[in-house]
Amino acid sequence: MKTFNFILIILAVFLISSCEDVIELNLETGAEKYVVEANLSDSLGTCKVLISKTKSFNTPNDFAGQSGARVTITDSRGNVSSLAEISPGIYQAPALKGVPGLTYNLRVEIDGNVFTAVSKMPPLVKLEDVYIKELLIFDGVRKMTHVRFTDPAGKGNYYRFVEYRNGVYNKAVSVINDDLIDGNLVNQLLAPREFDDESKLQVGDKVKVDFLTIDAPVYKYWFSVESGAQGEGETSAPINPVTNLNGGALGYFSAHTIQSREIIVN
Repeated sequence: MKTFNFILIILAVFLISSCEDVIELNLETGAEKYVVEANLSDSLGTCKVLISKTKSFNTPNDFAGQSGARVTITDSRGNVSSLAEISPGIYQAPALKGVPGLTYNLRVEIDGNVFTAVSKMPPLVKLEDVYIKELLIFDGVRKMTHVRFTDPAGKGNYYRFVEYRNGVYNKAVSVINDDLIDGNLVNQLLAPREFDDESKLQVGDKVKVDFLTIDAPVYKYWFSVESGAQGEGETSAPINPVTNLNGGALGYFSAHTIQSREIIVN
């Protein structure tokens, strides 16, 4: 009898453990918001504004350009430039070239909404060199990209670095301020987003670096993307980056200087 009761208990436990409830996650979909990504540099052909909308969790994460916007950029001298829509959601002014020291006002009107932002283009800081140096880190020896420049004396300078490998954008966000480097020669390391075998630089790779001087609000945006938008720690939840846009849109407007350098890894 004891043996029979034991068998019944084991069978009951087996049946209970075999019955799994199907749990359906009810992921709430937040209200759609416009996303504006606007860039103006001191180089011709770089003025571009991308307008899209946020998407729900289960929607493919491709660019959903929004057409029909009226986009203008006005400088502190009163010059107004209108951007033309060259494809859905992409607006450009190929002849517009920013001037360091001037302040630029962005205005976007779309579907009854008005979004504005202000960005001041900082003075150019000379890009002195881009080079590859081998470093011994936790996963062994790696070839790593470095950028050399001299920070001008006086705090309040901000920098962004954009790296491409064989034409592919390195998605790592790299921005710094001059709180700890004020007036010094800087050799800035550009780290990959993921330290895996795929991200290792190889002999023959073509590396391109864009060196941008940016203003404080744009620095805060990219810093928040780097440190907060993806969440930090096990308990952190992703948050929206700190925007310099007014009117309720996500994104940023950056008026910056830009210098580029290409090298071959050897």
